[in-house]
Amino acid sequence: MHTVNPVSYLQRLTFLLCFLAMGTVVFAQEKSATEPRKENIDWNQPIAVASIASVDRVLEDIDYLFGTVDKPEYPAMIKGFLAQYRDLEGLDKTKPFGVLVYLNKGISPQPTSVGFVPIKNLDELTETLSEVGFQLAPVEGTEDRYTLALPNFSVHLKLAHGYAFFQLKSEALDRDFTDPDTYTKALAAKYDVAGSLLLQNVPEPMRMMAVDLASAKIDEQLPRKRNENDFQYRTRSETTKFLLNQFELVAADGEDLTFGYNLSKADKQIQLHLGVKAKTGSKLEAELKNASKATSQYSYLNAAAADFLAYNVFPLRKDFEQKAILDLIEKSKANVPPALLGDDSTPGSVAKMIEAGKATVRSGKLDGHVQILQTSKGKPAVIAALKLTQGNTFKEGLQELFDLMLQAEDTQGMEKNVAEVDGVTIHKILPNNMKQDTKEFFGENPVVYVGCGPHACWMAIGEVSSLELLKKSIANGQSTRSKPGSAFLISLKMAPFLSLAEKNAKNREMMEAAKVAFAPGGDLLTFYPKITANQASLNLDLGEGFIRLISLAIANRK
Repeated sequence: MHTVNPVSYLQRLTFLLCFLAMGTVVFAQEKSATEPRKENIDWNQPIAVASIASVDRVLEDIDYLFGTVDKPEYPAMIKGFLAQYRDLEGLDKTKPFGVLVYLNKGISPQPTSVGFVPIKNLDELTETLSEVGFQLAPVEGTEDRYTLALPNFSVHLKLAHGYAFFQLKSEALDRDFTDPDTYTKALAAKYDVAGSLLLQNVPEPMRMMAVDLASAKIDEQLPRKRNENDFQYRTRSETTKFLLNQFELVAADGEDLTFGYNLSKADKQIQLHLGVKAKTGSKLEAELKNASKATSQYSYLNAAAADFLAYNVFPLRKDFEQKAILDLIEKSKANVPPALLGDDSTPGSVAKMIEAGKATVRSGKLDGHVQILQTSKGKPAVIAALKLTQGNTFKEGLQELFDLMLQAEDTQGMEKNVAEVDGVTIHKILPNNMKQDTKEFFGENPVVYVGCGPHACWMAIGEVSSLELLKKSIANGQSTRSKPGSAFLISLKMAPFLSLAEKNAKNREMMEAAKVAFAPGGDLLTFYPKITANQASLNLDLGEGFIRLISLAIANRK
């Protein structure tokens, strides 16, 4: 059984969602003969839905979007345009509208898209359409069929459940439609715009054919590439096979795949979501339930408090990652002076550190983090940590190493035991010959702090004042609990890095707009997976500064 890696869902879901969505449509159009289907298929159930929450929600979003940059004339212009069309009277502007995708009945089913819009008053809608030159007329001999005459073609409509279903071909409407609210209500509650591939409604042969195609394509890519070493080849090969296995699992056990976009006024964010839901009682559900228990020791860290933050729990398979890392550690011992290695009866300082490192690798996972914080002087400091299995052994070896180094003549700027926080002893190193760009980033006199305690090894790079940031981070780790189910996160504040980006910026106008957009704050970008007992998703949250940037880009467009 594969070890469940929560972080691998980042790669896995992107691949699965895109391929399955495309694969379903591709195979729906296959003309080759297939075996008669052994499953009962409800051809009136859609295989996919795409929807917009409502007209009112769109207008509210437009108000908020341009309100962030004080540009009320743009929403007013759009509302003025709609007023020319009677403000869309006749439509229910509080309900979702969009497209449903169905399969036509047959051995080789073809996909058919059917649009749907909510109707509040058919007479009012008829008048609205007539004012712009479009004629809506009932089809003779029917109670629910209409034809909308446009300048160059006609659209056929069917009324049901308070909606108008429409398509260019009349026969596409010859089905018993399910109320769109069945599929759109949950989406509209979370997202402004959303799309969902309803895997449970896709015939199993079609899903498995998508897997077969993926397998064939992957087989073509598996042979070793030119100039690829053993480690690179095996990494690529193992990762590809693992993704294929998970792809097949989602194809077989996935209930739906969903993409959603939301402009949240309450959270002042753009929120993007890409996720999969597992069928009840399936193998995929069991894997997700197991993966949802994984948590990084450093998930207590606050993304909003750091210019940059990343934490990750990375699983190590015994016969692959563990073996590769342990081999690398063994080879590195050749560059270590024998006095620092010692022997089996009396291990040296570095030997103790190596043994603790090996024990951590053999534990089956690496759990670490890195963050960039601002010092009291406004310069960045990099803080990092790695969870250790035998932290006290590493701590002892590190202490002995500093004791030995300080016996040498040239130890200027090196100090041992400069601080201790919650069992973590911190030492100081003053690097020599620092490059000018490093000094520009960290300050004129950057130093390195290294510390180790019973559970982790810590490091800080920055000015002397970065020591206080390191001590605070260590103390917070002891007093703050990790967040369940949080195995991976990357966050970035844009404003502090604009000066670096500006040097190589090609679009000067966009760079100036970014400065204005991010100046009031709201510059945080956060990317993270979320895994529960039956769902896994990738999530991207963009602060209000990104909303301002989009508004300015539209307003400043020439």
